[in-house]
Amino acid sequence: MDTAAEIKRALIKALGVNPNLPITATVLSVENDTCTVKLLSELVLSDVRLKATISDDSDGFLIIPKVNSEVILMSQTGELSGLMVIKVDSVENIQYKKGVFEFEVDGTLGKVTLKKGSANFGTLINSLIDTISSAQIITSSGPGTINPITQGQLAQIKTAFNTILNSD
Repeated sequence: MDTAAEIKRALIKALGVNPNLPITATVLSVENDTCTVKLLSELVLSDVRLKATISDDSDGFLIIPKVNSEVILMSQTGELSGLMVIKVDSVENIQYKKGVFEFEVDGTLGKVTLKKGSANFGTLINSLIDTISSAQIITSSGPGTINPITQGQLAQIKTAFNTILNSD
């Protein structure tokens, strides 16, 4: 057997993994679209991809695992340097981007962001409710305002929307 094959076999035996089979790991940290993980053998690996390819294209779908959660890794190349996450047990964040369209579910904040360019759905809902709340109504006796009870109800609706929609 040649030296390279012997080294590969020794590494596989020492690490307790076969780079061509699924590998269980624990997430130590997340850095943009990669993460650092610790294998069962205590080996720490950085730059493990969270999506199949890393490119300058910002379009895509990204599932970000929680730190200290387990993930399953697989190598596209058969090498440890080609590892990517193929399964996430505990999700921290989900992001989808296509051009100027963005959708994000943030598990930390418990909020959803929906944007297209500079238009943010949460901000638009807040603006709509504020506009209705401050509307002036023209009556036969002159201008009036929205009933205070209705204004209170609109404020409650705005608060409810703000618990699930991110307006940042």
